Amino acid sequence: MAEDNNYGNDDLTIQISNFLKHCLNNQNQNQTQKQSLSDSLKISLKLNSQNYAQWARMIRVAIGGKSKNLLNYLLGNPAPPEPSNEKYEQWGQDDLVVFSWLIQHIEPALASNLTEFPTAKELWDALVVTYSRRKDKLQIFYLHVKANGTKQNGSPLEDFRIIMQGVWGEIERRGPNPMTCSNDITTNNKIRSEQKLFQFVNALDRQYDVVKRYILRWNPLPSAKGAYAAVLKEMAH
Repeated sequence: MAEDNNYGNDDLTIQISNFLKHCLNNQNQNQTQKQSLSDSLKISLKLNSQNYAQWARMIRVAIGGKSKNLLNYLLGNPAPPEPSNEKYEQWGQDDLVVFSWLIQHIEPALASNLTEFPTAKELWDALVVTYSRRKDKLQIFYLHVKANGTKQNGSPLEDFRIIMQGVWGEIERRGPNPMTCSNDITTNNKIRSEQKLFQFVNALDRQYDVVKRYILRWNPLPSAKGAYAAVLKEMAH
C-alpha cells in the first residue's frame, strides 16, 4: 500500500509540475506578444497629400506583420464591445495601439487635425475618403510630372530604376489601360512602353550618353527593362 501511495504522490507531483510549466509558458507568450505590440511601428514614409496610395499599402503591411488581429481594427472587425463587457478594456487598448501607429506615420501638420477621431477605424475611413482618389486626374498628372522630372543625379543605377518602377507602377494602378479591343490594348501598351523608355533614357546621367544614343537607334525600340540591361552591359565593359 505504501508503494501505491508513493506512486500516487509522484503522479500528482508530475501533474502539478506540468501544469505550472504550462502556465509559465502561457505567461511568457503573453508577455512576448504584449512587448511586440507595444513596440513602435516603423515604415520609411509619413502620409502627406501626395503619397496616400503608397503609404496605405505600407502601413497595412507593417501592421499585418505585427499582428493580423490588429490589422482588422482598420476594418472595424472586431466591433467595439459594450462598455460593460469584460473585453472592452482590452479592445480599447488594442485600438489605441493601432490609432497611435497611424498618427505617428502622418505628417505633423496633418496629424494635429486628426486626433479627435474616437477609433482607429474612423480615422482610417476619414483618410480613405480624403486621399483615396483612384481616378483623380490631378494625381495622375503629378505622377507623370514626377516620372518626367526624375533624374539619376549620380545615384546607383539599380536604385534609380527602382524609383522609376515605383512611379510607373502607381501610374498604371491609377490609370489602367482603358482599351477593350485586343489590337487597341497592344497599341496602348506599346505607347506606354516607349514613354517609359524615353523617361528612363532621358533621366540617365551624362556618362551614359553614348549608350543612350545606341539604344534609341534600335529597331524596334527596347522596353525600359531592355534599356536597363543594355546600360548594365555597357557598364560591365
